[in-house]
Amino acid sequence: MKNSDYTYDYLLDAFQQAKQTAQELTESVSAEIFLRKPAEDKWCMGEILDHLVQAGNEYLPQIEKGLKKPDEQLPKGGEPFTPNFFFRWFIKIVSPEYQRGVPTVKPFEPKKAVEIDRKEVLANFLTLQDNFIKILKRAKLEQLHLDRIKTRNPVVKLVPMSLTACFAIQEAHQRRHFEQMRDLRERFD
Repeated sequence: MKNSDYTYDYLLDAFQQAKQTAQELTESVSAEIFLRKPAEDKWCMGEILDHLVQAGNEYLPQIEKGLKKPDEQLPKGGEPFTPNFFFRWFIKIVSPEYQRGVPTVKPFEPKKAVEIDRKEVLANFLTLQDNFIKILKRAKLEQLHLDRIKTRNPVVKLVPMSLTACFAIQEAHQRRHFEQMRDLRERFD
């Protein structure tokens, strides 16, 4: 995805596909493999999925805050949508194409592997995706301009960001970690 031409349908498809990918990755391995760490300082598949839930649960309230205005005050407009330069750069960093490690901020830290229930973390992830999909369906129906609706960055509250950036970061971040989960499945299976 060229990160300067997001559409409602691209994002809707991406979050729908994320549900299928998470289910397939989670259900295609044993519970033991799902929680097996490749090294003490690395995450297992369960921790990766929980990390995606933690990150998404930080972004979702910010997206909802951006939509709190009365409908007539929300900017309307057409697609495609383009995040600003800074967020295009950040999307590249959290995407699977970026090969370097990226440190995790405290609010996005997953639970410890021993605390993760496979069915529960998958259910939480699927619910999160359904929430993103519901918001995007509303945005599409009402032709909300995702670039012009602003909210706050969930980590650096002083930094404003568009809803396009929020959704695009989530989408790229999830793809990156699904690649890690696939690598772990292949390594341990």
